Amino acid sequence: MEATDAAESPAPIASPKLAGTVNWGTTTVIGIFAGMLYGGSKEAAASVSKDAEVTLKLGSTEDKREQYRLMRDAMEKQFIRVTRGSIVGGVRLGMFTAAFYGLQNLLAEQRGVHDVFNVVGAGSATASAFGLILPGSLRWRARNMMLGSVLGAAFCFPLGWLHLKLIEKANEGNQAANENLDKRDIKSGVSAAIERLESNLHK
Repeated sequence: MEATDAAESPAPIASPKLAGTVNWGTTTVIGIFAGMLYGGSKEAAASVSKDAEVTLKLGSTEDKREQYRLMRDAMEKQFIRVTRGSIVGGVRLGMFTAAFYGLQNLLAEQRGVHDVFNVVGAGSATASAFGLILPGSLRWRARNMMLGSVLGAAFCFPLGWLHLKLIEKANEGNQAANENLDKRDIKSGVSAAIERLESNLHK
């Protein structure tokens, strides 16, 4: 009996996604790749001065083996620097994106509404946490935590407001398009009924 009741019990229904919230996994992956691109390009740009030094060394020697060794070492070091920069940048921005959007979706789910205060709270908490884990003394970390909290809230408030306004405009456009589509369907249905009535009268 208990097994039958368990089998017949309905499955839990997932709560509907609030308008304006984003997919946590997708944004985290995008943040990782964006951080990798930024970190790699930053290290590649910083290696220009190193390339100039290698060029000077190549011009100062006429030994082909020595030139080949210098070029190989320079390419290996540049590859390592760009790879390290890509990994570090991807991890940092990926962690920040995951924490920010995770907190934002959590606040929206707990409060039952998605507004600019969710964005401000998530930005302030994330920036404060990252300021706390930065290297330095306890006093320095406390200062970074407070500064990150204020800057995160101040930076996220206009961005969150603009993001929600764009979503409202997009929803209004979709609603208007759906209403026009419904009107067209009604008109097409009435036209088809009139045509059928006229064909029956002609018969």
